[in-house]
Amino acid sequence: MSFWNERMRRRLPSIGALMAFEAAARHLSVTRAAEELALTESAVSRQISLLEEQLGVKLFHRIKKRISLTQAGLMYSTRVVQTIERIERDTLEVMGHEGEGSVLEVAALPTVGSQWLVPRLVSFYAGLEGVTVHVSARSTRFFFSESALDGALYFGGPDWPGAHTDYLFDEILLPVGSPALLEGAASLSPQAVVRRRLLHLMTRPDAWRRWCATAGLSGVNVLRGPRFEVQSMLISAACAGLGVALLPRFLIADQLRSGKLKVLSDLPVRSEGAYYFAYPVEKAADPVLMAFRSWLQQESGAFRRRATAGGAPADRGRSRRPGQALQEA
Repeated sequence: MSFWNERMRRRLPSIGALMAFEAAARHLSVTRAAEELALTESAVSRQISLLEEQLGVKLFHRIKKRISLTQAGLMYSTRVVQTIERIERDTLEVMGHEGEGSVLEVAALPTVGSQWLVPRLVSFYAGLEGVTVHVSARSTRFFFSESALDGALYFGGPDWPGAHTDYLFDEILLPVGSPALLEGAASLSPQAVVRRRLLHLMTRPDAWRRWCATAGLSGVNVLRGPRFEVQSMLISAACAGLGVALLPRFLIADQLRSGKLKVLSDLPVRSEGAYYFAYPVEKAADPVLMAFRSWLQQESGAFRRRATAGGAPADRGRSRRPGQALQEA
């Protein structure tokens, strides 16, 4: 057994070689990998060459100074990323908690995570001791099998491959903008709203068309105006007076209280998607994850009831199973 273990250890690549390979594979550039790792290009190239020699396969195609992954390299890079993520997570867990307690790794949309999820976590900690929740920002879908994450709060449909999904709440949008856009009026008519510059969220490309349809407006060029990748950028643009944005109240509560933003029209529209929590099928029996899921359902249920009491359209309130499509969150 000792002889066998020694032979297996000899086959294990060094962490330095794996990190050099992962960085080069991610950037498809030895130069950028070297900059990231604070090494010379020759040192990175040497580590990759040693790794290829040890594995007995080519990981990169090299054409002059350009590189691209071989089929083997593409497959191996996926596994190496998972391994490095797990090592980083386990190392930080040991350093921070001396291996005691449980840790949940949860992803959330950047703005929704900071404005909705994180402020509520205090009640989760109050109800379950010995658990630490790490929250990562993710704007797009991913495969749980290729990450170390236990769950994700996302926007879209109930169709996350390899995962169960729980409906949390709908997204009700209102046209908002800088108070200067009101020009002294209490509110704007729908016709006046669409005469302003329209601001768009890239993941809600149909929002203005749906709002105009709700308002009974036709002949409006709903595609004009700048686009922003995440909601925090859209909020900043609206606060700066760049135009009118369609945003949910719960993300702009601070801006509405401070007066940086005003609701320009009380006409709401429901987004085509909704907010969901996804978690891997194989972790459905994990007691800590299920406790977090139960807490999240309680919080979202209370949020839906408050929104309905405040006059927002009723939500659908149901859990669903995933389909097949993979789309942006």
